[in-house]
Amino acid sequence: MSTMTLGIDQGVPAEPALDDIGAYVATFNEEERRDLAAAGAAIDIAILLHRARERRGLSQTAAAKLAGLQQQAVSRFERPDTNPQLETIQAYLGALGYALELKAVDLDTGETAATAVLPPRLQKGSGRAPRAVRGRRRQGRGQRPRHAAPA
Repeated sequence: MSTMTLGIDQGVPAEPALDDIGAYVATFNEEERRDLAAAGAAIDIAILLHRARERRGLSQTAAAKLAGLQQQAVSRFERPDTNPQLETIQAYLGALGYALELKAVDLDTGETAATAVLPPRLQKGSGRAPRAVRGRRRQGRGQRPRHAAPA
């Protein structure tokens, strides 16, 4: 069995190297495979949102302004550890001039059974994303936060 070394000149042997990632994933149980697929999808969504913004030549701040959001919300969208709702993604991409396309893909064959293009979700008459999508209002001095901090 071969070993890897971590870093340059550290000389610390790592766990045996697996030359084939597929062989490693094959050792996963069903729950681990689902978790891996979910993590991969989260990364794909974060990359999609990042690329859509960059393709428009927008900074996070400029994209946030178009979508009626704060810059921090756009930053969160572009991280795979968040889980934005479909309506939120639809409204954000709509503000950037994109529509969202959904596909129903057969898991066994990979064939596309159906596709649908979802129109941008904008607040009626305003051209802005729905209030729930725009993010929380800033708290004024001396005001209590609307939601309790996570424990």
